[in-house]
Amino acid sequence: MASRRPTIMDVARTAGVSSATVSRVINGAPTVDKELSRRVRAAVRTTGYVPNAMGRSLRRGGSAQIAVVAPDAENPYFSQITTEVERIARGQNQSVLIAHTEEDLEIERTCFAQLVGRQVSGVVLIPVDRTHTDLSPLIEADIPLVLVDRWVEGASTDLVATDNVDAGRQAAVHLHERGFRRPVVIAGPPELRTTEDRATGFLQAWRGAGVEVGEQNLLRGDLFLDSGRSAMQEILTGGEADCVYVTNNRMSAGAFEALRGRTEAPALLATDDDLWTRLVTPSLSVVSQPVRGTGRAAARMLGQRMADPDEEPSTTLLRSKIIERESTRPRVARGQPGPAPTVRTEQSP
Repeated sequence: MASRRPTIMDVARTAGVSSATVSRVINGAPTVDKELSRRVRAAVRTTGYVPNAMGRSLRRGGSAQIAVVAPDAENPYFSQITTEVERIARGQNQSVLIAHTEEDLEIERTCFAQLVGRQVSGVVLIPVDRTHTDLSPLIEADIPLVLVDRWVEGASTDLVATDNVDAGRQAAVHLHERGFRRPVVIAGPPELRTTEDRATGFLQAWRGAGVEVGEQNLLRGDLFLDSGRSAMQEILTGGEADCVYVTNNRMSAGAFEALRGRTEAPALLATDDDLWTRLVTPSLSVVSQPVRGTGRAAARMLGQRMADPDEEPSTTLLRSKIIERESTRPRVARGQPGPAPTVRTEQSP
């Protein structure tokens, strides 16, 4: 059985220094203390560590291959992010490898092992799970990494994401200002922070407006179309809600399908703008995420990380916007009592 390939972390432990110091020595930084540099080079010889040649080639102006790892090949949000990363990568003389994990942790683990074996120069990753995704194979192989859309708890990595709490607040403001007072939100699994943060922001804003909401105002799906349809059917059976906010695009499509043909139905506010949201009747109001901007920011951040691996990890949060169409047109007169919820107005970096 083949032995494990030594990593930069092995060198750091042997030399008694940080992995950042090892990286600076390997890449020829002139600012490293001579004694530390001597220890690192001795540790490299002892461990048999071989630096990632492709990553070093990129920093010296050569070509490299990066990978984009996304959960779902059919989700337009993820495919648009991949497209934008590819566009930026081509301009940076990089080729792009695309992999999909199908929201499966075992597939994700296999994918990481394959990327390490290929010695890719960097990875843009939309992880499967915020608590169970294991980034250590990529980190120990010294592969630059940028997370997109989803966090991994405890990971010290670059991140580009939507400000999802703010997105939920904007959704509440939009519906409240149009006279709705009996909201329901359809969220994803509680362990998925993206949809959980949207639901949290949504319910917090309604409470701030003096509208009593609780667990009865929250339904959950599994991010896919059928669960959105089922949740909306449950809402229609209850007959209490006058407005529904759906926190991801696939469930939004299912919720709309359940409303089709009904003359009396709650207002529907979907997530993500797409061609179908404009063409259906009624056309759908949406909380539109800055998907293309997210992809571009992730690609540029990865390029910076590959060029300067010692830089401190950073987080970029981008702001969504409401696109108003027919599905949330006012059903009652405005001016009902209760203050409108507040939403932060500062711009994302």
